[in-house]
Amino acid sequence: MKSSRLFLCILLVFLLIYLALPRLPFTADGGLGPWFAYGWIAFALLALGGNVYGWLVEREKENRTEGNGDIEDTGKRNRAGKKVRETY
Repeated sequence: MKSSRLFLCILLVFLLIYLALPRLPFTADGGLGPWFAYGWIAFALLALGGNVYGWLVEREKENRTEGNGDIEDTGKRNRAGKKVRETY
């Protein structure tokens, strides 16, 4: 479920960038217009990167849990049920 939400956010960020690029004042003479445009694009790309990273991590978690359904866990555990690492 989280994976589909992140994918939807990725699509929405692409839509926002697509709609904003023609309207942002990259070539304005002086003033803060170009600074705002470059800052807006930087934050949009940051949001896009974060959502893509989260989506990829979530997909990897889903793939990992699907593949481990058949394998039994034979590792040692302590009284609290936490896994214990063996030392040699």
